[in-house]
Amino acid sequence: MPFYENVFIARQDISTPQVESLADDFTKIIEDQGGTVAKREYWGLRGLAYRIKKNRKAHYVLFNIDAPAEAVHEMERQMRLHEDVLRYLTLRVDELEEGPSAMMQRRGGREDREGREGRAGREGREGREGREGREGHEGRAGRPRRDEPQAPQKHARAEKGTDRPAKTEAPDAAPKSGDDAPADTAGDKAAGKAGDMAAGKTKATAKAKAEDSGRGAAARKKPAKAKPEGDDDAKPSAKAASADEDETKGDA
Repeated sequence: MPFYENVFIARQDISTPQVESLADDFTKIIEDQGGTVAKREYWGLRGLAYRIKKNRKAHYVLFNIDAPAEAVHEMERQMRLHEDVLRYLTLRVDELEEGPSAMMQRRGGREDREGREGRAGREGREGREGREGREGHEGRAGRPRRDEPQAPQKHARAEKGTDRPAKTEAPDAAPKSGDDAPADTAGDKAAGKAGDMAAGKTKATAKAKAEDSGRGAAARKKPAKAKPEGDDDAKPSAKAASADEDETKGDA
């Protein structure tokens, strides 16, 4: 007898037990026609590539069938008539695949991965909760209670077990003169001399500029106008004439 692989999808509204019951009915049709269903897999509720009769998801079921063509045709006719079946597809194959299909292997790997991730998440969460609980308990145990008197804090040296006072650092000594003086003193003196020389040059330059400006201002002044010679001689004669007039009036 020929071999067939059949996949049908059912509406998302029905439950998993209803899908199993529907698969049992189709299996009975094959067996009544003298065939057998070598393998049956339920792939679960999966999303559709596009909406079919207002369904975005569907239940997937796989059949591996060893039966005559008449049995397969009757099963497909029943699938077309059933209102819960959205689509079906039947392919003739040379041999039936043994073991779980690729979809079941992917599903099993995903479930294992989710199980490992969930287990790791639970273990990590439990570890964090346990660690936080221990830290909180230790913190509460180390913190003194409010009603208990607190001991005065001791000096750091007292905690180390010694009563000797801490050594104080001596103030910085003044720099020595002569050969023992630091080398920076010569550099400071040289820098001071250079500054004094620069200040002297600046003052000399300012003084020269002031003198140049004074000479320029004097040169720019206009010369005074010379008085005519006749004016000086005329003024005394006028005064003498007025004096003679006065004397004449006095004699009269």
